[in-house]
Amino acid sequence: MSLSNDIWEIPAQTTDIEGLDAQGRPDPAYAQAIGLVPARAGMRVMATVLELIVALLVSIPGAVAGVNAVLLSTADPGAFLARKDLIWLLLPPLVSFVLMFVFTLVQLVLHGLKGVTLGKAAFGIRTVNVRTLEKPGFWRGAVVRYLILAVSFVVPLIGPLLVVALSPLFDAERRGRGWADRAAATWLVDVRRGLNPYDAKRMRIARKQITAEVHEAAPVLPSLATPVDRDAPAVYVPTGRFSGGVVGAHRATAPTPAVSASAPGVPAPVAPTPAVPVPAVPAPATPVPAAAAETAVQVPAAGAAPAAWQPPEIAPIVAAPAPAAAAPAATPVPDAPRAVLVIDNGERVEVRTATLIGRAPAAGAGDAPSSVAATGEGEPQLVRVSDETRSVSKTHLAILLSRRGVVVVDRGSTNGSSIVREGAELPLTPGHPAELRAGDVLRFGDRSLRVEQA
Repeated sequence: MSLSNDIWEIPAQTTDIEGLDAQGRPDPAYAQAIGLVPARAGMRVMATVLELIVALLVSIPGAVAGVNAVLLSTADPGAFLARKDLIWLLLPPLVSFVLMFVFTLVQLVLHGLKGVTLGKAAFGIRTVNVRTLEKPGFWRGAVVRYLILAVSFVVPLIGPLLVVALSPLFDAERRGRGWADRAAATWLVDVRRGLNPYDAKRMRIARKQITAEVHEAAPVLPSLATPVDRDAPAVYVPTGRFSGGVVGAHRATAPTPAVSASAPGVPAPVAPTPAVPVPAVPAPATPVPAAAAETAVQVPAAGAAPAAWQPPEIAPIVAAPAPAAAAPAATPVPDAPRAVLVIDNGERVEVRTATLIGRAPAAGAGDAPSSVAATGEGEPQLVRVSDETRSVSKTHLAILLSRRGVVVVDRGSTNGSSIVREGAELPLTPGHPAELRAGDVLRFGDRSLRVEQA
């Protein structure tokens, strides 16, 4: 049996790069959608000129001293080497060379790791890798690019003018990428007019907004309270309820017929009840008692004038005895917490009822017109979270209680929310409840909290 059969082949892990088209090429529309703005040609040229001026200021004194030393040594090498001030003649070129070497090395390192140099920092320009939109790298992104720029100076004036100033105008994608940028796979962006690609927090939010599924704005839900007018048409029929608050719905009732006023002492007319036919049964002859005969209604004979109607005597109504006083209701016992929320600053919040989380949470209202009202908030618990970057909305999240546990609803926040469960991040759809489990990490804006079992 071969040992190779016992070895599992693990496929190489590949990282998906966002912003590439079907052919694997950088998509300019993606970079524009997240807020990156190409650097203008004038700013690029001025940044290069500034770096050249600084390099000349560092190298010219040493160059002048070096030329003087070369001329003296050529005229009389023996006398030149015998000079007592030889060290002072050689020191300026050496210092100038060291300073120039340090300046160039610092420029390369900063450009490769941070995408910035002296000139780019002065004019608000940053360099990124055109595919990943991240740091360009030291060797290809910095060394290769500066070698091409240095070679262009072999032909004075025309070379730099063609490579630095004119080649970005030939970019078919209109992103201002010159020949040096194409060789180094770099792209120069303007951080003053657009997004700074080295602001990791803002880049993460911008990428998430592009990759997240776009949902249409949910309509505003009608009020869940029963209408005051009982005859108003029902506008909402609930399909479920939350334990945080009972959802009520109007029940339409048939209109009650109006009762016309009648004379005092005359009973109101009663609608006739349809008679039910009963088979006739011969009744036995029974003598009528004298008292009944006196109270019997006398039927006038034919042709006689009808007697005036007399209202019957009504017995006085005796008030019923007042019911005994009801026993005082027992003091309600607060519900046990269903879950505990541990915010990233260490604060612990027990979830006993509907809980609203945000910079300035308020019940029944969001912080933007597109906010979605939470259902079943009742008497919510308000948890204020401080956020200097304002990545958290005023009312960002609603933690609600359901029959099966605890759910979370994104209240139409600006920067969105997500649940991190077992290493996988699940974005929340605004207005749609999602179940929370113990151990989940809930991210909202730049803040986060952990869900623990109560």
